[in-house]
Amino acid sequence: MIILSDEVAITADSLQYAVGKPIRGGKSTMLANAKYYGSLNAALRAAVADCVRAGVEDGSITELRQVVAVQARLQQEFIEKLKEVNV
Repeated sequence: MIILSDEVAITADSLQYAVGKPIRGGKSTMLANAKYYGSLNAALRAAVADCVRAGVEDGSITELRQVVAVQARLQQEFIEKLKEVNV
């Protein structure tokens, strides 16, 4: 499992990628509200969208220009995290 932020993580099996909120319990981490995707690109787009949606919901994103800026920043951050684990 790759933890991208406190709000989102990506994991995979031989058939698909899963994106959801990481829930840590003891020695393991599980995904809450997982959604499944056939490609890493689709999973990454969903992870960014989920984080942006959470920002709009909690009021930290209130303008369209913020959406664009946050999307670009998150996508770059998440890509860098994925590079760190050689995905």
